[in-house]
Amino acid sequence: MGFNSRLQKNIIISTGTISQLCDRFLLYIEALHLNSAPALRAAMEDGYPLHIDATNEYGKGGLFLCLDGFRGWVLHAVKITTENSNELYPAIEKTIVLFGDPIAIMRDLGSGGAKAVKDLHQKGIPDLLCHYHFLGAVGKKLFDYNYSVLRNLLRQSKVRTKLRELLRELRRNQAVDVYDGKLGHGRMREALLALVLWVLEGAGGKDLPFPFCLPHLNFYQRCCDVTSRAERWVPFPRSYVERRVLKQLSSIIAQMNKIERFAWVVPILKENWTSFCELRDILRLTDAEYPRGDRCILTNRESLDIEVERLQEIEKNITIYHKKIRQNVDTAKDEKIKDIRMSPESIILKYLDRYIGHLFGHPVIRNNEGQIIGIVDRTNNGAEHFFGDGKQKIRRRVGRANLGRDLEDQPAQATLVSNLNHTDYVKIVCGSLEQLPNAFAKLDKENLKGNSVLQRSNKDAGLKKRIGILIDEDERENEKNDHQIIQLNM
Repeated sequence: MGFNSRLQKNIIISTGTISQLCDRFLLYIEALHLNSAPALRAAMEDGYPLHIDATNEYGKGGLFLCLDGFRGWVLHAVKITTENSNELYPAIEKTIVLFGDPIAIMRDLGSGGAKAVKDLHQKGIPDLLCHYHFLGAVGKKLFDYNYSVLRNLLRQSKVRTKLRELLRELRRNQAVDVYDGKLGHGRMREALLALVLWVLEGAGGKDLPFPFCLPHLNFYQRCCDVTSRAERWVPFPRSYVERRVLKQLSSIIAQMNKIERFAWVVPILKENWTSFCELRDILRLTDAEYPRGDRCILTNRESLDIEVERLQEIEKNITIYHKKIRQNVDTAKDEKIKDIRMSPESIILKYLDRYIGHLFGHPVIRNNEGQIIGIVDRTNNGAEHFFGDGKQKIRRRVGRANLGRDLEDQPAQATLVSNLNHTDYVKIVCGSLEQLPNAFAKLDKENLKGNSVLQRSNKDAGLKKRIGILIDEDERENEKNDHQIIQLNM
């Protein structure tokens, strides 16, 4: 029945009823998913990589996800309070019971996830780390302290604030060729405004997330390069106003020279950035393989063959690089170079020593003819995209930046709804979306009773479950007593 039809028949549905219907829908979706698990498992007979990841918002709304990396299906999800292995393990165990052992695990560097999949790894299933998360962890270790120092120094210098004030002053006369303001009266070329804006924002565009981009270091470098840029963008002859603007621009940037700590923190960041870029180039992470990058799904056999060769080449190059930096660090130790433990190569070596066994060995799926039909992704972007898209949709709906309360109120079963976007999944569980109501109608009541409750909050979940059990026991005891009283009265 359409919306207009309901209005014509004066049918009014309260928000409470709508919420109840939504909850019932989620319970039916979960029951249908569990009821269809054998059929889904049969469709996954070639194997599936288990991508695991967790999310929260300012410590609220913790959610743990188990995803089929080949098909994008949500296999299982639970509410969690922390990424502790004791909370993650039961969810992984249930996924294995329903869908069998995966061909590989793909995860981030969290210790909780590592402990939760330890049993699978001991069975010989590859426990793989996301290359993006690995590189990000190395970068944060290389930059965190010194980058925060640079950020504080820039804030202390107030260079950005003064540049914005200068740009606002120049923009007041942007529409005319002749400037008339605090800096005098005369001709001012548009390129001069562009120069100030370039110092503040660079060439524009969206930066990659930290540590794959260091905006504060880039800003400092643009400040150092402003004189040479001015010579090319605002060539001689210059008007009186242009000379005054450039003089004031140089005076603002010169404020940084008065803070001595710039002289030692910037060279360290540059050295670490060079080493980080070398590692990133060897790992060959493309823009599409970053969480905010363009999504690229390998579908044809030619692209799969290329990806397999690329991974083999990356593994070969990283092995050579690993050996090289080990020799460099050992040589530096022999020569007793001061602070070798904090050198970028030493930091990268520690991460490679610890994690290199989890970076490669991605299983390849082949058909009967030996042709490649699938390869485990080397990033966990499937789960990252899932959480990112979900949060984006909630923000559009509620108009809030902080989604802690909204994620806290969202049951884990809501993640299963996304499976309805996959035609192969829908075909297995109900045939088509038009047949979904019929599939719900065929569900056994016992299946619905066996489902978990819609957990709105991850706080005191165990106690609330215990309360439900105790109440059920009380009701059964009361029924037993009532029955005995009736028997006595008869």
